[in-house]
Parts: sequence; C-alpha cells; structure tokens
Amino acid sequence: MKKLPIQIFFVLGLFVSATGLMAAETGGETWTKVRDRNGIVVYNRSIPDIAFKEFKAEVTLKATLSTVVAVINDIDAGVDWVENVDEMRLLERVSELEHYTYTYSKAPWPVSDRDAVVHNQTHQDPRSLVVTIDQQSVPDKIPHKKGIVRVPSIEAEWGLIPMGPEETRIVYRVLSDPGGRIPSWLVNTVSVSQPYNTMRGLREMAGEKKYQVDLDYIQNR
Repeated sequence: MKKLPIQIFFVLGLFVSATGLMAAETGGETWTKVRDRNGIVVYNRSIPDIAFKEFKAEVTLKATLSTVVAVINDIDAGVDWVENVDEMRLLERVSELEHYTYTYSKAPWPVSDRDAVVHNQTHQDPRSLVVTIDQQSVPDKIPHKKGIVRVPSIEAEWGLIPMGPEETRIVYRVLSDPGGRIPSWLVNTVSVSQPYNTMRGLREMAGEKKYQVDLDYIQNR
C-alpha cells in the first residue's frame, strides 16, 4: 500500500466499552462534522482551556473484531496505514493486551521532527463484546533524543463495536498536544485529514488475507 503523504501535524493514533463511549461525549463542546466521505465521518470539537481540538472518526468495516485488533496490533505494519508515521516499533510487550510502542515522524523544515512513546491497553466487555484500545503517552519512559520533540500528551481511544458476525463499527478519538512550537490553528486544520486517511488505511489493511484470523484473546460473537 502506498505510504500516505506527510503533513506538518503529527498525532499518534494506535491504539470502547459503553462507558468509554459515553465518556467520549462529555467534557467539551458538541461535536462538529468536518468531513463525510467514502463511509468515513470525521468530527472535531473544542475542549475548555485547551488550544488543540479533539477529533474523532467513525467507520463501519466488513471485518471481525479479531481482524481489526490484529491490524492495530501489527506494530511493524503501522507505517503502512497510520498517516504521518515514518517509524513504529515495539518497545515492550507486557502481554497480548498491553504493550508500549515508539513512533517517529519526520516534519518539513522549520518544524522539528517528533516522536512519541505510548502505553497501549486492550479491554473487551464480556457482555457487549465491545473492544476498547486505550492509548496514553508516557513521554519519559525512554530517554529523549536530541533534536526531536517528544510529544508530551496523547489521549487516544479506539472503540470497536460488533455490528454483526463480520461487521465492526470503529470510533477513533484523539486529543493530543504535539509539543514544541506549532500554531494551534495549523494543527486543528490538518487534523481533519489525519484521522480520515488513517481510517481509510485501516480499512484497506483489514482486507488483507493475513489478518483474517481468530485471536484467542478476543471474542468475536
């Protein structure tokens, strides 16, 4: 798959119980639809006392829960579908449901390159079968690199909602501070294309044969 074009704004979105979905709807203004194209809908909203907008993207895929989780957890393949990512690698695997990742993104001059360290945790509600993948930045887990701005804050959530035996609705939500000196208006402008292209890439990856699997730690139905 062709690598998606690099933008100035970097935000990591890798990796929702019903409670998580409700929590995503509180704490800010009403969501505003900013793109609706090819079955992918992107929203954003302002959060009090935060310069950067929160965004979410939604899409329904013809894929099982296991397939979607398998794509998201294939760390080495992240550069093929997560927009603006030039390097992604596993730092530490605690279990099949918990791991730490490192992500690096180049940026055009004069903006500094950025990297991020993220703690990823997967949960599944035993009754609704909704899968939640929570991602929180842990910027000081490894030493900072000279000349690269470490993203100080990422709060991301993937909600994978089973709609049928082989259909999954995805709600992807991110609130991030990229750190350093980037105008908030610029970040807010390009944050529309990032979630849209990431969802588009995820949909393409989910169609690949190697991800048609049944994970023993995910209940599909």
